[in-house]
Amino acid sequence: MGAHLAFLYLDSRSYKNLEKNKIESAISCTCTLCQKKGSLWLVPPANSFQIVRDNKHLTEYQSASLRDTFCSFCGTQIPGLHRTGPLAGQYVVNVRTIHDPYFNLFQTEQAATIADTEDTRTVELVTAPSSQIPAEHVLACHCGHLQAELLVPIRDQELKEDNCSSCVRIGYIGVYPTKDQVIIHGREHGFKYLIGRKYSGRVHCKTCGVHVFSNIYGQPMSIFDALPAERRENALKLYHQNMQTQPLNVRAMEGVDLTILEIERSDLGTAGYELED
Repeated sequence: MGAHLAFLYLDSRSYKNLEKNKIESAISCTCTLCQKKGSLWLVPPANSFQIVRDNKHLTEYQSASLRDTFCSFCGTQIPGLHRTGPLAGQYVVNVRTIHDPYFNLFQTEQAATIADTEDTRTVELVTAPSSQIPAEHVLACHCGHLQAELLVPIRDQELKEDNCSSCVRIGYIGVYPTKDQVIIHGREHGFKYLIGRKYSGRVHCKTCGVHVFSNIYGQPMSIFDALPAERRENALKLYHQNMQTQPLNVRAMEGVDLTILEIERSDLGTAGYELED
C-alpha cells in the first residue's frame, strides 16, 4: 500500500487481514474531513503497520475529530488517528491506498460501517461580488483556504467516478463544468499533482490536503500536427472543448449528500499501475 508515486510505504506484511479476499468491510466516518477525502478506514492490530519510506513528503493536519497524515506530493491520505467519535484513540489506515490485493472499492464503500462523529468544523465560505452570478454550490477544502463556486446546478451535470489507481486513492468523484461556470478562490494555497502524461493535474490544499479542483493542460500541439488531415480537425475540436473544462471534486462540495446524486461509476481496476521498489 502507498501513495500514488510510492513515496510513502506502509509495511503491512504482519497484518493477516490483507491476505487476498480478506478485506470485506471498512469504516466510513461522518466528520467533514473524512467525507471530503472519501476515507474508508481499517483499524489494524497494534504494531502491525509502520512507515518505511516517505521521502519527506508526509504532512500532518489536525481537525477537531482527526489527526490526519497525507502525502504532500500526490495528496494521498494513508494513516490517521481519530480524536473523537466511535473511533476515538484508534490508529486507522485508509483502505483506498491498498494496492495488492485489488478489491472493488465501490462495493466496499456501499457496505461500509458508518461511524457517526460529531463535527464542530466552521469555515468562512468565500463568495463572488454580488454583481456576478450567485453560486449554486460552493466547494471547499477542510480548512477553507481553497474554494470553488459552481454557478450551475449540479443536477444538470454529469458526475463520474472510477477506480483507476490515481482517482481511487482520493475517492475522486468528478463533475466537469466549463471554466466560465466556475470561480476559483485561493489558488495560491494549492499544490499541483500532474497525472499520467501530465495533460492534467489535481490541485490539493497545501494545509489540509483536500482535493478541490483539477487543471487541464492538454496535449502538445505537435501531436495534432502528426495526425492525418481528416483526423486533425475532429481531434482539435475535442482538444479545445477539453481545454474549456474546469473539473471539480464533488466530495469537496459543502453539505453534499452523495446518496441522492446520480453518479456514473466505471470499474477500471488498477491495470497498468506498478509501484516502484
